Amino acid sequence: MAGLDRRGVLRLAGAAGVTAVAGCGRRSWEDLPGTRLVLATGNPGGVFHRYGDALATVLTERLTGLTVTTLPTAASVENVRLVAEGAADLALSLADTAADAMRGTGAFAAPTELSALVRTYDSYVHLVVRADSPIDDVQDLLGRRVGLGAVGSGTNVLARRILREAGVATGDVVVDASDLGVAARRLRAGRLDAFFFVSGIPNSAVADLARRVPIRLVELERWAPALVSRYGPEYVSAPVPLSVYDLPVGIDTVSVKNYVLARPGLPADVAYAVTRVMLEDQSAVDRLAPGVRQPTTSTAIFTSPIPLHPGARRYFRESQM
Repeated sequence: MAGLDRRGVLRLAGAAGVTAVAGCGRRSWEDLPGTRLVLATGNPGGVFHRYGDALATVLTERLTGLTVTTLPTAASVENVRLVAEGAADLALSLADTAADAMRGTGAFAAPTELSALVRTYDSYVHLVVRADSPIDDVQDLLGRRVGLGAVGSGTNVLARRILREAGVATGDVVVDASDLGVAARRLRAGRLDAFFFVSGIPNSAVADLARRVPIRLVELERWAPALVSRYGPEYVSAPVPLSVYDLPVGIDTVSVKNYVLARPGLPADVAYAVTRVMLEDQSAVDRLAPGVRQPTTSTAIFTSPIPLHPGARRYFRESQM
């Protein structure tokens, strides 16, 4: 197959598969008549929501007979529960929340069966304050009004974990459980001193806030080793460049991977087709959600400890041909 790039090889492999099954009366991977899926996303203004809406549109346009409806949610914890219960077919989740569900820890009282299609972009923990705030460290949150993210969100889980590692009890802060949009408005109005949010960068709600009032992000990097030691390897330290939100200085924070989850009972041909679109129709997604980092074939397969769905496993196996 000299002269063919990876996409060309996949086209031939796909065409061969279609030819092989056509005589048996089976459909191609692009043909999914009467298939309806629900994709659980996240907070409006967050990257989960932007990416999920764009992905649902592209999947619906690309795969004949498939309709994908998005479901805005509080994000990771709620999303995992929805997909585990079969109320959603696909869901976006932080890796730490999905790992908690698999292990039956954190917000999950018992182990939960999950499967993944791909690892997507990485999310970054934002601890947002006004630029003139005296808050320079997590310990400075004592006695302050702090947004910890909506109940049912991965932000809420991770914010509480960071407070714990910093020796700050949740009873020592005035907790606000608003969603992202409300938290940003309250910080701008002076009704919050700080808020946490976990998101890919740039986050549109935080970027909009930065255009309206000068803000800073608080350094969180030093808590990454303690998080890894207590909760697992889903956390790493990572920089947020000052250019992302026109910050006065860049900072280092905690980063966590993201996965697209699928209910384990999702038909393999559907999971295969969705995975293929996510990795091969990225330009279409980018037109609808510019700036959102797309999954890459070199890292998308690494969803440990969440097992790959058989349909996704088939795609990655074929992509190595």
